[in-house]
Amino acid sequence: MSQARRSNPKYRHYKPKNLGVVRIDGKDHYLGRYDSPESWEKYHRLVAEWLSRGQNSGPDPVTSAKPTGG
Repeated sequence: MSQARRSNPKYRHYKPKNLGVVRIDGKDHYLGRYDSPESWEKYHRLVAEWLSRGQNSGPDPVTSAKPTGG
């Protein structure tokens, strides 16, 4: 039997603060200004780390960030 394949987490727009955000293992990771090159770079890095961990080994507290005011 084949194993069910899960899709990559989606890059989303957090409109109240105009931030990019991705939910990995149930935790939101704020990536910086929405659709900026820096936020896409951080998104791809986080997804690559998630894939290398085997997708569901738990959140990584070092890579999470909280939105800042402004």
